Order: sequence, then C-alpha cells, then structure tokens
Amino acid sequence: MFLEQKKPKDFDCGYNLDLMIAAIPRIEDQDERIQYAKRVVGLIKQSHPNWVDKNGHSRIAWDYFFELAEFNPHEYGIDNPYDTGQVDDAE
Repeated sequence: MFLEQKKPKDFDCGYNLDLMIAAIPRIEDQDERIQYAKRVVGLIKQSHPNWVDKNGHSRIAWDYFFELAEFNPHEYGIDNPYDTGQVDDAE
C-alpha cells in the first residue's frame, strides 16, 4: 500500500523528482510523456539555477535527467534536444 522510500537521488530536487521520473514510462500518450519529461527538466533547472544559461537553456540539466532515469528515455520517445539539434524549451 505504501511506496518504498529511499533517499532522494538529488537532495536539491527531492524525492518528488524521483517519483516524477519513475512515472514517465506509465504515461501512454507520447506527446504527453515528452511534455512531462520537459517539466521534470524544468524542475531540475529551477533547483540548479547555476546550470542554466541566460537564455534558460541547460545541457547539464538534460544530461542529468538521463542520468537519473532508471530507464532509457529514448525507448519512450524522449530525446535530449542537444543531441538532436532541437530547442531546449523545458521550463
């Protein structure tokens, strides 16, 4: 009935970020899943403002998201915009 709790992987972002990342594979709609992943990266940017440039972009935040995920985000249609040449619009 209760979720097993461990120490958060990132103390600045907290345990809720871990839960949000773990929920991504359960989102069925791909567009919704991508938008949700961008929200997660946006939270990482807010928690680590020194990683974000003056335009609000952060390759480090995206790389960190891929590091924290216990699954391969590519398998769920989530790509790092810095690897694909897209715009980092995560907020």
